[in-house]
Amino acid sequence: MDEAKQTGSFKLSPVALVIIVVVLLSGVYFAWRSGTDANTYSNDFNVYFFAARELLQGRTPYENSLGESTAYLYPPLLAELLVPLALLPLPVAAYIWFLLSAAATFTALRLSAYLVENEFGVPPSGGTIAIGHFRLKAVLQTFTAVLLLRFILDNADYGQVNLMVTALAIAHVYFYAQNRKPAAAIALALAATLKLTPAILLAYHLAKRRWRFAAVSAILTVAFLALSFAPFGTRAPQTFTSFLNRTVKNEQGFDLAYHGNQSLCGAIERLTDNDQIALFNWKLLAGGLFLVAVLFVGFRATNELSASAPFFCLAVMLSPLSWKQHFVILLLPIAWLTGAALREELKRRRVLLIAALLAVFALFNLTSPKLLGIPAAEWCDAHSLVFLGAFLLYCAAILRLLKSA
Repeated sequence: MDEAKQTGSFKLSPVALVIIVVVLLSGVYFAWRSGTDANTYSNDFNVYFFAARELLQGRTPYENSLGESTAYLYPPLLAELLVPLALLPLPVAAYIWFLLSAAATFTALRLSAYLVENEFGVPPSGGTIAIGHFRLKAVLQTFTAVLLLRFILDNADYGQVNLMVTALAIAHVYFYAQNRKPAAAIALALAATLKLTPAILLAYHLAKRRWRFAAVSAILTVAFLALSFAPFGTRAPQTFTSFLNRTVKNEQGFDLAYHGNQSLCGAIERLTDNDQIALFNWKLLAGGLFLVAVLFVGFRATNELSASAPFFCLAVMLSPLSWKQHFVILLLPIAWLTGAALREELKRRRVLLIAALLAVFALFNLTSPKLLGIPAAEWCDAHSLVFLGAFLLYCAAILRLLKSA
C-alpha cells in the first residue's frame, strides 16, 4: 500500500499536464516575439542575447548596443550566464529563455505558497491545509498568479529577467525560513548581482538585527559583482565605470518623468515641474517610507513573510526607474496578504484585506492598453496607478504588522 502511494505520488494530475502543454506551446509564441535577427531589437531578450554575443567577440556588454534606447543596463553577470545560449540561433535561445522564466515563475509561486502555509501552521496529522475543497497552496498560487497576470505575461512577452530575479529573492526568504542561511545569502547575492534593486532586502535583515547574515550577504554581493567584472582583466575598472555611469548615474538619459516609470521618483517627477524640488521630495518621501518599514519590521514582525513583505514593495517603489514589468517582484507580499485574508477571523479586517487585493488587481491588470487602449492606459500611467497599487500593498503590509504584534 505504501509503495503504491509513493508510486502514485509521482503521477501528474490532468490539470498539471494541461498546464505543462500550454506552457510548452505558448513558449513558441513568446520565442517568436524575439524575432530572428540578433542585431535588431524586438524585445529585451535581444538586448541580453546581443550582450552575450559581444562577450563571445571579446568585447564588454557596454561597448556596443542594439540602439540608443536599448542599451544593456545590468551588471555583466546576466550576459555572462547567457553565453551558452548565445551560441544557439536566436529563436532557440529565446525558447529556452522562456522555459527558464516559466520555471522561475512556478518556483516563486510555489515557494511563496509554502511560506504562507508554514505561517498557518502544519496540521497535527501532517497533511496540507485546505480551503473548502481546495488545497491552500493551490488557492494561493492561483490567486497570486491572477493578481500579477499582466506583469507575468508582459515579462514573458518582453523576455525580461525580472521573473528570475523574483524567484531568487523569494528563494532567499524560503531558505532563511528553513535555517539554510548559506543558501539564503547566496540567493540574495545572486538576485542583487543580476539586478541591483533586490539589495534593499538586506535592510529587513538589518531591521531584525541579523548583523552577521546581512554582512555576509553584502560581502557575497560585492564579491559576485567583482567576479562578474574580473573576466575583463585590465579593462575591468573602465567597464565598471561604464556600467556605473550608464545605469546608476542614468547617463543613458532616461526621462524619469516618462509615464512608463511607475516608481515613486517617476510619480514625483510628473507632479513637480522643478527638477531640484522633485529630487528633494523623492528622497524625503523615500526615506520616510524606508524608515517606517524598518521600524515596523524591527519591532512588530514575527516571521519571515511579515518581515520581508514591505521591503519587496520598496524594491520597486524606491528604485528611481521601475517599469511595470518590474512589479512582478510583489509576488511574495501578495501571496502573504492573500493568506492573511483567508485566515482572518474578524470579518471587517477580512473584508478590508480582500477589498485591498481586488483594488490592486484592478490597478495592475485593468490599466493595460490591451483592455483600455493606448490613450487611456497612458493616462493611467501618467497618474501612477500601478505605483498606487504597490503603495496600497505596502500600506496593507504595514497595517497587518500592527495586528500581528
